[in-house]
Amino acid sequence: MNVGIYSFARVDLNKEILYYQKEVFRKFNLHITQIVADCDEYGHGEILNKIIRESTNDYIVIFDIDCIPLSESFYSILLSQIKDGDVLSGAKGCAVHIDKHTAYIHPCFFGFKQSLYYDCSSPNLMYDENADTGQNFTHQCRKLGKTLKFWDVTHSDDITWESPSLNLKFGHGTVFEDMIYHQYQIRHIEQQTPFLNKCKEVLNDS
Repeated sequence: MNVGIYSFARVDLNKEILYYQKEVFRKFNLHITQIVADCDEYGHGEILNKIIRESTNDYIVIFDIDCIPLSESFYSILLSQIKDGDVLSGAKGCAVHIDKHTAYIHPCFFGFKQSLYYDCSSPNLMYDENADTGQNFTHQCRKLGKTLKFWDVTHSDDITWESPSLNLKFGHGTVFEDMIYHQYQIRHIEQQTPFLNKCKEVLNDS
């Protein structure tokens, strides 16, 4: 499978975060392409659109810059889910400020065959009044009867957001399926040290 793994960072983000994310992927013998861009020129959703449309890979996996795998086993599991091209797979999220009752594949971690994006009419991944960043991809998959594979929350260091109807609670330091770690809000200084510490913990774990 021709797979590309990508992440996105603001130009003013602490460079240690980029370094340690890349080192975690290197530990698991995976290469991640980190896109660094000016957020005054490009928004997060616009960068996601750009990554997908410009990628030469048949399969695309995208991580937030503050998101890392905890185990190399995530990779084979994810690829087995998305290989047939009709599945969008990734972290379970909920845009609680828009709709507390609807789950979507969160852009902190998701994977798919590039053709699925085009089958879904190239959904704009910018946020709008009806969808958070990346959420329109899930909306289009539902509309067209595509399959969604949610990676459920198995741990969270705090509960910042919750949806009782979805039995979903998550926050800073959320772990999905015991294999994917997402810090959230890495632009805030207080979230940077915990993320760096988690990366170092993974790197030091033999």
